[in-house]
Amino acid sequence: MLSTLFASLLLAVNVNFTPPMSHEISLAGNFGEPRPNHFHGGLDFRTEGVEGKPIMTIGDGYVSRITVGKFGFGNAVYVTHPEGYTSVYCHLQHFSPRMDRLVKQWQYAHEQYEADIRLHPTEYPVAQGQLIAFSGNTGHSFGPHLHLELHDTRTWDMLDPLEHLGTFVNDTVPPQIHDIIMIPQPDGGVGFAVYADDYMQNSHNHYGIRKTQLLVDGREVFSSDVNGIPYSMNRMVNSWGDYNRYYHDSKWYLKTYIEPGNTLPILHADEHRGILYLNEPRDYQLVFILTDYFGNQTRKELVVSGGEGMSEGLEQTSTHYSLLTTHQIKWNTTNVISRPGMQLVVPYGYVGVDTPLNIAMKLTEMLSPVYTFCERSTPLFYDAELSIAARQQVKDPSKLYVVCHFGNDIPLGGTYKDGWVTAKVKDLGGSFELLYDDVPPVIEPKSTDAESLLRFDISDDGSGVRSYKGYIDGQFVLFKAQTQSLTTYPLKPTPIACRLSNTPIKRTGSQRRLKLVVTDNRDNEQTYETQIKY
Repeated sequence: MLSTLFASLLLAVNVNFTPPMSHEISLAGNFGEPRPNHFHGGLDFRTEGVEGKPIMTIGDGYVSRITVGKFGFGNAVYVTHPEGYTSVYCHLQHFSPRMDRLVKQWQYAHEQYEADIRLHPTEYPVAQGQLIAFSGNTGHSFGPHLHLELHDTRTWDMLDPLEHLGTFVNDTVPPQIHDIIMIPQPDGGVGFAVYADDYMQNSHNHYGIRKTQLLVDGREVFSSDVNGIPYSMNRMVNSWGDYNRYYHDSKWYLKTYIEPGNTLPILHADEHRGILYLNEPRDYQLVFILTDYFGNQTRKELVVSGGEGMSEGLEQTSTHYSLLTTHQIKWNTTNVISRPGMQLVVPYGYVGVDTPLNIAMKLTEMLSPVYTFCERSTPLFYDAELSIAARQQVKDPSKLYVVCHFGNDIPLGGTYKDGWVTAKVKDLGGSFELLYDDVPPVIEPKSTDAESLLRFDISDDGSGVRSYKGYIDGQFVLFKAQTQSLTTYPLKPTPIACRLSNTPIKRTGSQRRLKLVVTDNRDNEQTYETQIKY
């Protein structure tokens, strides 16, 4: 109780953070923009279209974590601040010299490129404005920039960095409403959804909306304030937004009502969850108010006639597309769906509303039937468990894995026990079956010129590449991933490279033995060996 109160008091302190870079601040993205399966968790700072801009810590504290990877944040630094916040600096090209040495030491000690390094408070203290890294384009990034996040250290809630850095950003442009639609509800009520963007001067980008309000006859029935989003609730953005509509036309219509299974604390509504019952034969005065962080505001007033003419002048749409329904995932109960050789468990609170499915089972000559739950993308708030039984005996059951066919083949892995393979499922769209992978990965040499760069393409068409390690005369050398290809399609070949002049190997001009070992997610291993002169 006292620790919780103390943490709350710390967060209430006025913190004087400063920008993470020295040039004029221009944002390519703001906090809380809706995206498929997540909110944009921070601010995107432009870096003038180039990499290598110095990145400084926004406040005093200590480096608590450093990560290196092909996915997500790529190279990232976490700084924990004494006021109760943690700032995260992402997509970095490389780290400061001291930090770079620390990371390489860890990578060589663990013999792996991907790193997740946790540090104690006394190991790497930093002062406000201290150089920690250089901006880049690593991980899931589509152009050079700095992605900066701010979290509550205790809860890891995602916070809007503009609360502390807003004075360094110039914005006098109000949000703009593009469209408003009405969504009929099963009980006869109606909900509304707004398609809108925020803007800033001297920028062609569009941004998310900080605050939304809906007033009906002067009474507030819905409001949202996009700040303090629990990290675990990220996927509930699909419930607040009309996900099906976005999936078809890439436009986020955000609802001014709350689906019963959506517990996002940034959403607030009246006793009817923001759903309107316009049954009286009169005009209802609706006012939509959108406000950005800087107080720029836009209002849209609508007059909606109740009774028979309530939908006049507005598009009626439903978030449920026509579908032959054979089952429903109910939002307020644990759902156990069984078919011969298959069981799907979707617990309470994993969807926003009761969700229709069209369950089908196709018999094949393969290790299992192919199971389909829904032809379109149907994301869940949290990972469900899908278990599929192998109907044939196999040489090594640990080589079995679940695959999702949805455009591309997406290997989901899984754990084998008593004839069943159980995997985590984020989306019920596509079809699922068991496959068997006892084939090692593929290693394709691109350059074995030790004086310049050792380059290879590595791939695995089955369960996907898990790890790779390089050695010179038995001594580990670090190969780095050269692309973000795995972020979009995990089975696509990945280029890796090693510059021996950046490794502990000393040039002697003699013949050396190069060995590269690649392992997939079912522990199949491929080894490539050759002689090089270095």
